[in-house]
Amino acid sequence: MDEVGLLDLSWAQGYNGSPVTYIDRGVFCFGCGKNIKFHHEDGHEEVFAFPHEGMGPMAIHHGHKTFAVASQCSQPKIYVYSYPLFDEVSVMEGGAKLEFSHLTFSSGDYLVSVSGIPDFTMGLWLYASGEKLASVNLSHHTPTSVTFNPANWHQLCITSEAEITVWEIEQCDTNFIFKPSQVSILPADCSPGSENQVERERNNTTRTSTRMTNFTVDVPKAAKAGLVGSIAERLDQLQDNTERMIPVSHAWGPKGDLYVGCRGGQLLLVDGENLKPYVLYNPCTIGSAFQSREPSNISLKSVPEDSGSVLVQGSLDCIQIHRRGLYTAGSDGLIRLVDLSTDSVNIIEQCNVGCAVNSIGFSRDYSRMVLGSPQGCIYMYEPGNEDSLQELLDVNHGKILGLGLLASGSESCVTLRENGELQFWSLETGKLVGSMPVGIQCTALACSPLCHFVAVGTATGHVYMVDCNNMENIRLVHRCHMYVGPVLRLVFDQLGNFLLCSSDDGHVFLMDGRASENFKVLGHTDVKGHIKSISTYTEPKVGDLMVIITSGNSPDKAGATNLCSFEISHSLREDISEAIASLKGEFKVTAINRLNYVVSSPIHGAAITAGGMLYAIGQNKKIQQYTLPEEVINKKKVIELTPVEEYEGHQLTGGVIGLSPHQKWLTSCGTDGMVSVRSVLGMESPVNVQASSYICGGVQSAVYSDDCTRLLTLTQDDALTCYKWQFFPQGVSRAKSALESSRARRSRMLQRQQEQDACLQGLEDWMPPPPLSRPASGNPKEDKEQLEKERALASDEIYTTPTPTPGADATWLECREIEAHKEEDKQYSDVKNGLRVQIRDMRRTIQKMMRANETLPDLEKLGHHEFDLDIDEQVRLQNEGEALLQKIKEEIEFDNLAKMYLKEKIKTECWDSLEVKGRSILAFNSNLEVSNFPMKTRSRSSLQMLEMVTKRRKVEVLDQAARKEMAEAGRKPNSPLEDEGVEMEETEDDSKELPSIAGSLGAQYGGGNPLLFSQFELHTREQKLCQIILLEDTIFKIKKAFNSEFEDGFVKKEQEIIKIKDKNKRIHKILEDLDLKEEVVEPELSSLEKPELLLTVDDSEVKVEKFLTPEQKKEKEKQEKAEEERRLKEMGDNARERALGMMMGGVLEIKKEDELKKDIPVPAFMSNKKQEDWSEEETKMAKDYERKVKELEEEREKYRKQLETELRKLQAVIQESMASFDEGLNQLFMKKVRTQMVVYQEELKMLRLRYSMLLEEELEYRENELNRVLDEKRAAKQISSQTLQETKQQVEHFTGEYVRLQLEDKVMEKTFKKDFSDCTALQAEQLFKLFKKRPRGQKMKGDTPVFDPNSPNPFAEHSSTSRQAKAIMEAFLDEADKEHNMPEGLEDYIWERMCRYRREKVASELLVKSKESTLAEMNVYLQKRQEEDDVLKGDIEDIMQHISRLKEDQLRFTCNLEVQMMLKQGQVEIDPGSFIPDFSESVLVHRTVVEDLNSTIKQLGESKMASMVESKDFRKGILQLEWEHKRMLMLIEDLVSKMKDIQFMKVTREIQLYLNEQDYDGKKAQEISILEQTLQLLQKHHNRKIKLKKRTMRDLSGTIKQKQEENEKLAEQLEELNVSVNERTHIDRVNAEQRLDTGAEKRYQEIVQRRKLVDLAKAQAQEVAVLRAEVERLRMRTFPALVQVER
Repeated sequence: MDEVGLLDLSWAQGYNGSPVTYIDRGVFCFGCGKNIKFHHEDGHEEVFAFPHEGMGPMAIHHGHKTFAVASQCSQPKIYVYSYPLFDEVSVMEGGAKLEFSHLTFSSGDYLVSVSGIPDFTMGLWLYASGEKLASVNLSHHTPTSVTFNPANWHQLCITSEAEITVWEIEQCDTNFIFKPSQVSILPADCSPGSENQVERERNNTTRTSTRMTNFTVDVPKAAKAGLVGSIAERLDQLQDNTERMIPVSHAWGPKGDLYVGCRGGQLLLVDGENLKPYVLYNPCTIGSAFQSREPSNISLKSVPEDSGSVLVQGSLDCIQIHRRGLYTAGSDGLIRLVDLSTDSVNIIEQCNVGCAVNSIGFSRDYSRMVLGSPQGCIYMYEPGNEDSLQELLDVNHGKILGLGLLASGSESCVTLRENGELQFWSLETGKLVGSMPVGIQCTALACSPLCHFVAVGTATGHVYMVDCNNMENIRLVHRCHMYVGPVLRLVFDQLGNFLLCSSDDGHVFLMDGRASENFKVLGHTDVKGHIKSISTYTEPKVGDLMVIITSGNSPDKAGATNLCSFEISHSLREDISEAIASLKGEFKVTAINRLNYVVSSPIHGAAITAGGMLYAIGQNKKIQQYTLPEEVINKKKVIELTPVEEYEGHQLTGGVIGLSPHQKWLTSCGTDGMVSVRSVLGMESPVNVQASSYICGGVQSAVYSDDCTRLLTLTQDDALTCYKWQFFPQGVSRAKSALESSRARRSRMLQRQQEQDACLQGLEDWMPPPPLSRPASGNPKEDKEQLEKERALASDEIYTTPTPTPGADATWLECREIEAHKEEDKQYSDVKNGLRVQIRDMRRTIQKMMRANETLPDLEKLGHHEFDLDIDEQVRLQNEGEALLQKIKEEIEFDNLAKMYLKEKIKTECWDSLEVKGRSILAFNSNLEVSNFPMKTRSRSSLQMLEMVTKRRKVEVLDQAARKEMAEAGRKPNSPLEDEGVEMEETEDDSKELPSIAGSLGAQYGGGNPLLFSQFELHTREQKLCQIILLEDTIFKIKKAFNSEFEDGFVKKEQEIIKIKDKNKRIHKILEDLDLKEEVVEPELSSLEKPELLLTVDDSEVKVEKFLTPEQKKEKEKQEKAEEERRLKEMGDNARERALGMMMGGVLEIKKEDELKKDIPVPAFMSNKKQEDWSEEETKMAKDYERKVKELEEEREKYRKQLETELRKLQAVIQESMASFDEGLNQLFMKKVRTQMVVYQEELKMLRLRYSMLLEEELEYRENELNRVLDEKRAAKQISSQTLQETKQQVEHFTGEYVRLQLEDKVMEKTFKKDFSDCTALQAEQLFKLFKKRPRGQKMKGDTPVFDPNSPNPFAEHSSTSRQAKAIMEAFLDEADKEHNMPEGLEDYIWERMCRYRREKVASELLVKSKESTLAEMNVYLQKRQEEDDVLKGDIEDIMQHISRLKEDQLRFTCNLEVQMMLKQGQVEIDPGSFIPDFSESVLVHRTVVEDLNSTIKQLGESKMASMVESKDFRKGILQLEWEHKRMLMLIEDLVSKMKDIQFMKVTREIQLYLNEQDYDGKKAQEISILEQTLQLLQKHHNRKIKLKKRTMRDLSGTIKQKQEENEKLAEQLEELNVSVNERTHIDRVNAEQRLDTGAEKRYQEIVQRRKLVDLAKAQAQEVAVLRAEVERLRMRTFPALVQVER
């Protein structure tokens, strides 16, 4: 077949939301399946068929008009093509192992690729040559976007949902390296302005401190967790449970800043210098921003007040930077323009697209943008014009379920989408020529080859017929309900006479495919299993139809193992009723010649052709050829088929297979994406087309055009592609045969086609039936039938069930079943009526018998179930009940078994494993409870470990004693008595360690162990482990010692209870004799004291009736019978008891109390005779009787008092014994408390030891981690040093080359006049000016854009690339080399020589400039490498210092032990803290040291006090003398002043009057009376003035009230004026933004600031003065009270 020709791509359709990008002016491109579509804005389309296996990610370089595509295969490659010629520029290999996830171009000549699973690497390529420049490994997070910085190609950003990484590409000539910088992702609820606080909180929680004895060691969390390596570095990240923002998009700003859009609607700004993120907007915190006093960070300008006015979740799925701001779009279907010129987020433009947007692409001049939607739409939008939204492409995105070709005469193909959209495409151009929505979810499609209509299957089981004669008026003409479930397959035969449909219920219906027959259903046949495919073949001459149906047992995509074939002959088609078996419409097996086949291995798809040849795709991925038998004797037998031939097929299992219209070409579509075309006559050489990729699911179906010149394929990713045959010269004959076959078939079917089309057009439009209004009371028909049935039963009449009627939307099979039921009712109506009469008579007879049964006695009555005539139903119900009962029994048994297992498990773990069971002792007369120590049986391993430690410790103790003896052997011998005394003292000191030093009282409570280490000797880890084991043994001994005392107390209580019970027996006897009712103390052991009682259950505790099996019931009856026989036997004749009763009255011992209970018999005469009739003897006997009665009463009273005395004595003894026991129990309780304290002391020592061991492990882990980091840093330092040395050599070499080029360039300029000495001086001067002339403006001709600062391109002011600069210079040279620029009179050859020389000079200048920029980059690269080397060196030094400090801490921790001490109150000389005293800065010393110091202090204090007393007395005398001297001086001064006063005193009139007047007192009294009169007069005047003032106040009060009323009116006016003023102020503030007069405000701010600073300085000066005064006061207070006496 490969010699026939090739299949070339003609057109392709489909868009699934892939990125849309401009590649040229007015041209954008996107992926379409395995192809790339280039769509012009004017509607013209171009398709590029990617020639390699699978198509991965794609990247566009609109500056250079190139695009790169990655293949999808093992070891994929990247292919770079140019546009519009589609020439292959380069191929890049080795960038990934399995797949590429992203490709992106820089603004220059570089391409970055990011690979996916499993390597996750990033590579930098020079795409023009395909050279790989550098690569680096990435984290295993799938990137969401990868972009270069358009202003600086050295920066690259990669964002994923978990991280944001900015990569710096550093270059040194031909060496490139990547340097990452991680951007921290902020919490999801981070508000604008709170980023610094979040950073501080993160830094504060990175490390923790470990408290040790008297110093602190910083230990990270990783060391505490015992982690080393990379996981230790990521511990904080792993423990971070904060919900953080999820980046989904990013865009570079013109200043190097990065804008990041997050899934939750958060917008971030990453500073380009320090890479610190800032929150520009967060919808999660906008509510709090509105409630705060500060203005919100959102302002809306010229946008409507709706949800689109703010950024919401899903609005930042894609963002792009523009000169006017940041354009955002997302799943909310809105385009927003965010103003970035202010600090707040201002939305200044928005446009409603109407569907989700997932990609934004700007044109090269940023005047237009193209938007891609995942719903299959592409829009164009002009920034700044909200009404410019234009739809460029709409393919109505949705899963394409079917592909078909209309009948001949209409060059169109049809696709059906899942949402019910029918789309018609032109075969020639691929344009959409028509569409029609079915209006319901669809599942299958088939096109009639006879006339122009389409059959559509829906999910509701309907089949719609669509008339397609007029593309402008596509209409529904018929609908048939075939299935309850969805219609899964629709297949026409080759002539269009029949339509076959199938579903998941196994029914395959055969419908008439002609419109003249109104598409009637002919019949159906059933197929077992799940139908996989249907294939037909029609004999061209006779017209017989053969159908092959494949089916399997599983509903998934597994292959089919069963085949079914049947035939519809031409004669049978004339009268199809002969093949119908019943009114239900099923075909007769013999009439359609149905056969069943089975294949050994599953197959996929089937295609039947002439001669019974069947083709299928096998499970082994090969094309298998089967031959169906021509004649079959036993048609009921399943025939096994084996493949006759097998041919190479596809690479993956699965697919579909079909034949061309002329039945000569076989087409197979595989899940590997390959479409293979083979000739039926030669299957070995197929023509293969890679239509899709296996990752997308492969090819769904393939259809030939009517003339077989085109092949249409439908892929699983909803791409529709058309391939056209390009026949070779030797294949033209085969093409002609296909065309001739098509023409012959068309001529044969032309008349029938015209007839059917006419009938089709004559059909009326099908309209959906109006919905039925359901009555509120339900179905009236069902209610009526129910009433009739109840009435017939009540009157005992015959009730006939009415014949059912089909529903409003019943399936065809349901209608046929109802018709069959009606026909059956007509045929057997008499028989059914007779049976109903017999049933009625039987019912009456049974009812009569039941009524008679009710009158019978209970013993003769029958149960209701015995009147059931349906014995089988009765047995079934009984069996169901027994089965349910058995199931419940099994569930209960399993539940009981689980509970028993749990009980045994708990008992084993918590009871059987205990050597000493936990129990308590309760006091008799109080709530006191004392419990023992439950103790588990020590395991064998722990005992072995204890034994080993004990033996080792004994050896160590003996070794230490021997060494001590050897050391003391060399001492000077003393007297024997002294030696013996010293040895005894040392032995006592060594054998007994004081509790204060031992840290516990364990030795006093049975836990003494001479093998224990001293707390001051525990330095090594082995010693601490041994000490822990010995301490565990000590605790065990302490508990065991207490438990022994506890057992003694428990035994004592048991004995006390026994004694009390014995006494209680006597008490009960006494109470019975005394006939008293008193409460008797009956002590019993509770479950706390005998916990084993909890493990047994008495029958009295079970409140429900015990279930007994039949065997248990028989056993119980047997035991009861034996017990009854034994009891009757004991009640029989017993000689022993009879003799005892006859001889001794039934007792062996006569008791006094029994005798006292007997009354003295009354003489008979006393009851028979009167007292007057008694004789003397009888009188004497009566007196004797009375005497005996009196004596008996006295004896009884005496015995009663004796019993009462005994009762009180017994009760007192019991209370005394109980009190004595409670007292002993109280002492035991105190012992338990002290024992518990000792146990806690020992456990505290164990915990301290374990804690110290844990700290040692943490320090060890920390040391290992530091050593690992040190090794890594040293390795990095070695590499860095080597790189630095190599870089220095490269820079030196490159500098020399650059200097050489500079000299050569200068030489060319200097030798210009020499080289042009053959022309005149004027010409040489003119040539030199032209030689030196260079282009001034950076302008580019043709398609090269003009870099205008006012253009919408935000990166317009940045310098052009080297390629653009070369293009500018080349355009300038082409213009300068033209002849009109040549000076007059200059020879042509000189001008040409000058042009060549100028081009050489320009090339040299460009080369020097390029070398200069390269050298600058190399110097920067060298500087960074030097800085990195210095940083690594500093890191290594810091780590080594840290390691040394850590080792010092370890040594200090080992030597400076933490010791547990027991100190008495008063011996702790520190200030107590809040809860636990802090001993971190304390020193442990012996008490004698303190006592010696105290005695010395006392002596010094006494001597100082004596000297102070002596000094005090001496100074006291001095002070007394000084005071006496001062007193004398003051007395002298006083006397001198008095003398002066007397000398200079003036004699006034008052003095003279006093001296002259004899009655001076009278004179004074008169003056006083005059003054009093004057005072009274003044008082009257004062009262009169007060009255006047009060009158004036009343007048003023009225005036005040009047003024208040006026003030209220004025206040109201003032409020109105304030509103007006505020309005004017607000207007003024709004207009103030437009004014530029900011100088006054600035000056005002400066003045205010200066005033504040002056006030602050004054306040600080005053504060300093106050502080100085306070310092002086405190200094004066601290002067010593005792002054040394000068001697």
